Amino acid sequence: MLFDVHRDQRYKIMSKTFSVKTLGCKLNQYESTGIISQFVRNGWQIRPFGEKVDVVIVNTCSVTDNSDRKCRNYIRQGARFSKNGKTVVTGCMAEAGQDVLKKMPEVETLIPNSKKDDILNEIWGMDSESRSVTEEIPYSTKSRGFIKIQDGCDNFCSYCIVPYVRGKPVSRDINEVVDNAKKLIDEGFYELVLTGITIGKYNFDGNDFADLLGRLINIRGEFRIRITSIEPVHFDDRLLELYSSDRICKHIHLPLQSGSAEILKLMKRGYTSAEYQNIIEKIKTLYPEMAIGTDIIVGFPGENENHFEESLRMIERSGFAYVHCFKYSKRRGTPASEMAQTGSVSDISDRVKRLKEQAAETGLKYRKQFVGRIFKSVIEKKKSGCGIKALTDNYIKIDIEDNLYDVKDPGKVLNVKLLGINGTANSGIIID
Repeated sequence: MLFDVHRDQRYKIMSKTFSVKTLGCKLNQYESTGIISQFVRNGWQIRPFGEKVDVVIVNTCSVTDNSDRKCRNYIRQGARFSKNGKTVVTGCMAEAGQDVLKKMPEVETLIPNSKKDDILNEIWGMDSESRSVTEEIPYSTKSRGFIKIQDGCDNFCSYCIVPYVRGKPVSRDINEVVDNAKKLIDEGFYELVLTGITIGKYNFDGNDFADLLGRLINIRGEFRIRITSIEPVHFDDRLLELYSSDRICKHIHLPLQSGSAEILKLMKRGYTSAEYQNIIEKIKTLYPEMAIGTDIIVGFPGENENHFEESLRMIERSGFAYVHCFKYSKRRGTPASEMAQTGSVSDISDRVKRLKEQAAETGLKYRKQFVGRIFKSVIEKKKSGCGIKALTDNYIKIDIEDNLYDVKDPGKVLNVKLLGINGTANSGIIID
């Protein structure tokens, strides 16, 4: 045990300190805030990862073998920062990599994903004062409210470990999600971010994702909803129509993974490049200024230069606002890990460079059309801690010049004018 804590000795740990290191997806980030909430509401003091504390928790990602290596490094670091020389490990690696983790002397205990919302009880057998999954991000530290609407995936893409570590799709009660949204709006959050593993699979008692959105946009109050990543196979005409609401941000992240129909088939993505392009054309016909982002994997087994060039052409045709480019990294336990790798390391590195250059050019073209425009934006603190930035409806991040606002008070909703673009940086000013 981390501490010899008995139920009737709970007061003895009320001044203890802890830190959390989070790796991976937005859902992991959301779940880490729930962990933080449990500890804080039970009297613990949070400290930055890297400071000496009583308990260190690492919320892991296991999407690739490289992710596992990165997590193991942070687990070792965490043990050095922990006063008892041990790290509490949760997240997807705690599911997929149990055999490896149990052999690491730095690991105190493993907490499965399903027990994150009851982590105090899992560690010490203590009841938590904040065990409900409706508990949100610590309100004083975040500018947007995140709502987890579902967990799990059964798509079984050939390269992905997620279905094995997150399980089958499970959706939250629709009334609970709506109540969660109302609570965040009452707390003053302007932007609500819907998150999950495969949010397009949301289905509770016959209510699908479009039904949920229909309920949410009819809540009273001043707010907007941002939809995170949704799979192309789940994007339908009903969802497309809902984007006409002023309460839904004109931004969608639609993972492509490859512009080649042949590679998409090997990936078991469930759609062709032509079908994907058809979705893009439908979106742009109705909402020509919509920000469309995507993910593309470079160097997947079987990919050759022709396949790669199809991805480049898809970026240009689609006019993506941004592209997240990933060099393929195999994940043991997935079908793709058994496929023969094609292409040399240098060839794949060169493809990554070329794809990023094409994505940067397309993204710049998208953002340039908005120079001089005024956006209703959510103000956020920069990761560096110095200054603030604004997040627009269509996902343009603007660095604010001549800032007169307190960086310690994020979440304000202000009118911001985009003044200029320099590479990946966007600059603007607050318009009173």
